[in-house]
Formats: sequence, C-alpha cells, structure tokens
Amino acid sequence: MPVKRPAEFIRTIASISGATPVVEGMQGFVGRNDNWRVPTAEADDLFVKRLRGDRAQVKARMSRILAFQQVIAGQRSSELRTARFRGSDLDQGLLVFDYVPESRTASDLLADGELDVELAHRMGRVLGEIHRLPEPPADLPEAAEGRKATAFYALSPEDYANCSGGEVEAWSMLQHDKVLVEALNLLHRTSAEAPVTATHGDLRLDQFLLAGDDVYVIDWEEFRYFDPARDVGSFAGEFVHHAVGRMFAELDVDPDLSPGAAHEAIVAAGDQRLTNIREHIRRFWCGYQEVAEIDEGLAVRATGYIGWHFFDRLLAGAVHGGRLSAIERGMAGIGRNALLQPERFSSVIGLGED
Repeated sequence: MPVKRPAEFIRTIASISGATPVVEGMQGFVGRNDNWRVPTAEADDLFVKRLRGDRAQVKARMSRILAFQQVIAGQRSSELRTARFRGSDLDQGLLVFDYVPESRTASDLLADGELDVELAHRMGRVLGEIHRLPEPPADLPEAAEGRKATAFYALSPEDYANCSGGEVEAWSMLQHDKVLVEALNLLHRTSAEAPVTATHGDLRLDQFLLAGDDVYVIDWEEFRYFDPARDVGSFAGEFVHHAVGRMFAELDVDPDLSPGAAHEAIVAAGDQRLTNIREHIRRFWCGYQEVAEIDEGLAVRATGYIGWHFFDRLLAGAVHGGRLSAIERGMAGIGRNALLQPERFSSVIGLGED
C-alpha cells in the first residue's frame, strides 16, 4: 500500500522509533492491515503496521496489542519470542516493531513440507507459555468477533450490501443449518463456563515466525482472557484444514465408480491425509501439556473449535468469490462433523492423548 503523505509518515515513525525511515526502500505485505518492512538510516529494519477500520475498531484492536505489551513486559520465557515493540500512534493507527530478519512463517514451512514434528512440539510449548501469562487488564473493548457471531441469525442491511456473492451463499448455508447453529451455541456456552487464561485469540500458523532457533508469535490484535481451547483448536485446525484442502485438491476419483465406491475412495484419501498430520498434532499437544494447565474438557472443546476454524476460513475465502466451490462446501461439511461430534474426533486427530 502506498504512503499518501511520505513526509508525515517519516516524522511519525521517527518520533515513535527514534530511527530514520527510508521510504524508498519500503516493502509492503498482504494482510487485513497495511504492513511494511521499513529500512532505516541506522541499518536495522522496522516492521510498521497501520490498522484498518473505523476509529472504534482501530482503538479496540490497538488496546489489545498494548495490553499484551504491558503483560509481556518483564516476563521471562524459555520458548516464546516476540518482536521488540517500539511504540504506537492511535490517531494514525500506527504500530512500530523491530523487523525479524531471515524469518519464515510456519504456514510456509507446512506448505513446503518442512514443518517437522519436533517443531510442532516446540510450538505447543510456546502456546503453553502464552496461556500461562498474567491476566491482561480488564474491560478491554471488544473487536469485531461478536458481530460475526450474530450473523448466524441475521445480517444487517449494511453487512448484506457489503457481502460478495460467495459470502451471501455461505451465510445462507450456515443460517439455514439449525443443527449447526445449535452446536455453535453449545460450544459458546461450554467455553463461557470453562477455565480461562490469557489467549492469543486469532492463532494461525502464519502468526508464528521461525528465525534461526527462535519461535516468534506476532499479531496480538485479539489478545484477551478467554477459553484456551480456542487457541488450541485454531492451531490444530490449521493442520487439519491444510490436510483436507490438499486431499480435495489432489483427489482423482475414477468417474466410472459407483457412488458407494467413490465415497469409500474419498474417505480413504481423507484418512491418509489425517494420518500424515496426526503425529504433528499429537506432538504439539504433548508439548502444550508440558507447560500449560489442562482442564478436563479442553481437548473436546478444542476439537469443536477445529470445526469452527473451517467455517472461519470458509467465510474469509468467500469474500473473494461469487460462488462457493464444491471443495469449499466439502470442507464445510468436515468442519460441521467436528462441531457436531467433538467427543468422537478429538483422539482421532491427536488431541486428548498423553
């Protein structure tokens, strides 16, 4: 994204960071916010984020980021690393961090087949350390997550008008599935009664940066005190979603097969993909248990959140399409099964075992 007023941008970043940005060398990144790698005259690069949204949304998300910085200050951890925070400017929605050089996201490593089970184990320990952080300040303003939950009943005229064709189709499919909506309500009620911890709130594999031997966790815009199963399910859901996506993308079923035989072939392909990633999830769970305190129902609730993760990804992808694809509908069906029967699937995917 271009900088509309470069001179003002330079002054603001210099004031926040104490370094002199070199705008000509900036590199932009894709994301829901404006993100840049900004070289400086002092040699070290900065990572600058400009939060998008109306003022209330920007203030809510920035408050959560600043709350995390307040909590993490002075904390000593053996595994968790975070990018050094330089400062912020609420009026411009700007946040400035040190850039983490020579880093790769865990999502890139998984896509390239380079995320091994030992790294998954370490990432479990990292998440365990996050869930043992002190309680963040109370009364943090809510971000947009609650708005998404109400959309399972009705879209406002404004939201409907701003939907793509794919989003309208997705919401219609979800809103008419009363069994699914009740399962989501049950998960919400169960989470509300569960023990709470500090949580990331929006944990995905691209929030993990690997630099040398260090594991960094970034993007703390949804930081809150909440059910830790949400983070655990989101992490495991990334692996399951990736495996199922690969399965559908590479599926080659003989068109001459009977419907029953074709179904068996698809199930067999899915079983193979889950087998390939199950050890990663199991090792992640082992690492997590070594650090975090586990309540009795956490694995089952986390499996429910794996199902929700599929719908979260469905809605994120639907923004860019006029229709839902057959693959997207198939993946939604798998997420639905995880939500409706979490007790059945938790051990199958590698959660809930020592």
